[in-house]
Amino acid sequence: MATKLLDNGFVALFILVDIRWFVALLLLYLELFSIELHHGGEISCDLYAKGKVTYIDNYDKDLMSLQMIDDMVKAVGHSERFMNYYYKIPNMDLCNGLKLIQSDSDVQQCAILFQKKE
Repeated sequence: MATKLLDNGFVALFILVDIRWFVALLLLYLELFSIELHHGGEISCDLYAKGKVTYIDNYDKDLMSLQMIDDMVKAVGHSERFMNYYYKIPNMDLCNGLKLIQSDSDVQQCAILFQKKE
């Protein structure tokens, strides 16, 4: 089959390679996710107010790090020297569901948690 020419002049093996590449690309795409970044507001146990929401798309969960979060926050206009980052655990309220992000490991745990959610 690899040497048989098709009507369009391509060898069948090349078509199989293209299909595998396409499937691999789709599998890679599934590892990407979007971030809903809430910033500049005030937070209490039951409410986040007066803030902005920015959506940041196509981040690879395997490459996420604390430095990447720093870069995202700077890109949306925050340059404060000391900031705390949190993520909210799904199906929990703001009082009990906020988890402080302190390390690359915390960032990876967040990415894994939200990958399972989808």
